[in-house]
Amino acid sequence: MDVSIVSPEAGVWDGEADLVIARSPEGEFGIMRGHIPFLAALVPGKVTVVSGDSRDVFFVPGGFLESSGSADDYHVIVLADGAEPADDIDASRARELLEEARRRRDERDDDAAEAELRVAMARVDLAEQ
Repeated sequence: MDVSIVSPEAGVWDGEADLVIARSPEGEFGIMRGHIPFLAALVPGKVTVVSGDSRDVFFVPGGFLESSGSADDYHVIVLADGAEPADDIDASRARELLEEARRRRDERDDDAAEAELRVAMARVDLAEQ
């Protein structure tokens, strides 16, 4: 199936895949060719693209995943608020950003600060795996 991961800044990944794994507020899910049409909001965390023996893992701070199409023209599109290969995440920098997000949340205590903290926590979790 055709898979694209895009952010507002650029296309991040595009190619053929056998499986896409992501997480919504309801939990983790996987999409394979022929899955029923599907639309899900994504929570901060990883999106995994499996092609044969290859696994590409990306961090997304949120966004949407849409899948649809006929069996011979099936596609998955991840519309991410941002996306980066998990291997590119520097764990020490991610921990610094987490501490900054905690300070901002303690100072402001609003929904935006809480959302920023959840993104920073998810980035650290992925960087330390």
